[in-house]
Amino acid sequence: MIATQTQRPRRRLHIHIQDIVVHLLLLVIGFIIALPILIAFFTSFKIPSQIIVFPPEILPRQWTFENYVVAWNVNPFGRFLLNSTIQSGIIMLSQVVFSIMAAYAFALLNFPGRNSLFYLVIGSLMVPFELVFIPNYQLVSALGWGDTYMGLTAPFLASAFGVFLLRQFFLTVPKDFHDAARIDGCSSWRYLWTVLVPLSKGSIGAFAIFAFLSAWNQYLWPLIITSKVEMRTLQIGIRYFMSTLDRGADWGPVMAGAVIAILPALLVFLFAQKQLVRGIAMTGLKG
Repeated sequence: MIATQTQRPRRRLHIHIQDIVVHLLLLVIGFIIALPILIAFFTSFKIPSQIIVFPPEILPRQWTFENYVVAWNVNPFGRFLLNSTIQSGIIMLSQVVFSIMAAYAFALLNFPGRNSLFYLVIGSLMVPFELVFIPNYQLVSALGWGDTYMGLTAPFLASAFGVFLLRQFFLTVPKDFHDAARIDGCSSWRYLWTVLVPLSKGSIGAFAIFAFLSAWNQYLWPLIITSKVEMRTLQIGIRYFMSTLDRGADWGPVMAGAVIAILPALLVFLFAQKQLVRGIAMTGLKG
């Protein structure tokens, strides 16, 4: 009995040590991941002479906001920010709406070829966007959508990942809800939007965050489909920002522009991370 009681504190101590090691390891990994963002943030407040010193210094000795003023005024940074917001908002909204409707059809409606069509949708996840890049560009160009918001968003209005994610959650909702609603005379459309969607807020919110961040960080497609300065997104604007500076690659304003580009995505993640984790945890893998 005494031996058993002495073993329990040892086991608890062993478990606590494991937890400490795991948390320290996660902190180190998190710091390594966040280090480039921290360097960009502090560099954006440095004067030019301090940026090029060796050995490099992390914290500014003299804080200045001039880099943000230069970044905002050299190019139409406000227009770039507006374009990215509109593009990301349209893509997020359309992907959420289309994914909800498609996921409901694949989860609860019976129609010929449902499983085959679902497997086809899932199979499209294995096709890299670079493979369909040229056909998408030719189609958008033929429709005259170059340098338009339609051209920026058209190839991304639907998401196979969103269909899969929401379908998996819809399958976890008890079928009795659907049967009871149909008995009460509720149509499929009304059941979807008044019963199923409110029950799925966590999963829908998680996917909406994924969709927004993915659209916000796009670079290759906006680079190819836009040629006018007023239609460039924030990421493309930063790239061309370096060539418009009179002094060449002035890393202070460049880092200031990068911080402005990162800030909206960072705020979305920080304020919605609990909903993001909860939505993923609530999403089952029932097939």
